Amino acid sequence: MADPLYGPGDLTAATLTTWIFQLFAAGARPAEAAIAAGCEAVDAAQDAETGDAAGLELMRAVQALLGEGEPTLEAVRELIAALYGDAVTGALGAGTREERVAAIRSHQFNHGTPWLARIWERQESGAVAPSWLLVERASEAIYAMDPNPWNDVDEDRVLPWGDFQVLWELDACTSFALQA
Repeated sequence: MADPLYGPGDLTAATLTTWIFQLFAAGARPAEAAIAAGCEAVDAAQDAETGDAAGLELMRAVQALLGEGEPTLEAVRELIAALYGDAVTGALGAGTREERVAAIRSHQFNHGTPWLARIWERQESGAVAPSWLLVERASEAIYAMDPNPWNDVDEDRVLPWGDFQVLWELDACTSFALQA
């Protein structure tokens, strides 16, 4: 859901930044030099203050590539393609519900990296709009990690499978997952 601490596009940029760093920590280096350097700075931080500052700089670098305001799906897709090329797939959203559940569990078992899902849900303003989840784990429910671990706001989420499937289907099951 929308967070009043974020401006337009900030929550999407924070979610993408966290995902990019998680992939970096798992060994997937982004192709864009400024983003890779930002990941290295976060990884090298020796204390929380330095890590938070590096995380914010990394998020600003991601925002610069996404452009002003709330990024479109195409802008997100282009950024991910520029960073990872063919190593990222959208195939987790293909097929029937049962096939998607199997693909998600297979990804989790084979790769163990978080993945992005775009869902539609009611925002605090009352509008229904898309938002990104950083899916960390899928077991008896969908566990989405805090999109911005560099602030002090706990934004972890747990969604029942059925609720997640419906919200995800409203966006035609848009997803991005590292496959390499």
